[in-house]
Amino acid sequence: MAEEEFGIEGDLEENFDAAPTGGSRSKLVTMLIYAALGVVAIILMVLISYFIAKKVKNDSYKEDQTIVIAPPPQPLVTFPFKNEFRVNTADQDEAHFIQLKLNLGYKGKNNKLENELISRQAQMQHIINMILSGKKKEDVNTTLQKLNLADEIKSQINMILNNGKIEEVFFIELVIS
Repeated sequence: MAEEEFGIEGDLEENFDAAPTGGSRSKLVTMLIYAALGVVAIILMVLISYFIAKKVKNDSYKEDQTIVIAPPPQPLVTFPFKNEFRVNTADQDEAHFIQLKLNLGYKGKNNKLENELISRQAQMQHIINMILSGKKKEDVNTTLQKLNLADEIKSQINMILNNGKIEEVFFIELVIS
């Protein structure tokens, strides 16, 4: 009777009906399942990445093992010019000069080529003087420009040779002033 007076019984029944019995529990379980699946997915991704990286590393190591290192080539035989070259540059604004001492390198012991280089020394000096006199100071400043100059000298000299070819031009001294 007192319960009916105060309405406790009705409130209790309403409270029990409003209280979640299985709904929030199932949301909690669902969230835990998703979290567990997420952790498992992350662990799987880490493991797969680890094994793929390990396989790639082993494959690249196997590739490195099959590379054969060739012995260095034999040193070139050199033909030294006895005289150094000292040529005015093509600069118009200010007088500059190039002072150059060089050797020509060729493969093996080629007596015919060596004799030809000796007999054509004056002609080669003329070719080198012409090449140098056509250069300006800023044409021979960088390392790349100096390498290009060596290639130009080599190709021009090779055009006149019959008994072999020059492989390399070695600058012993190169001064640009």
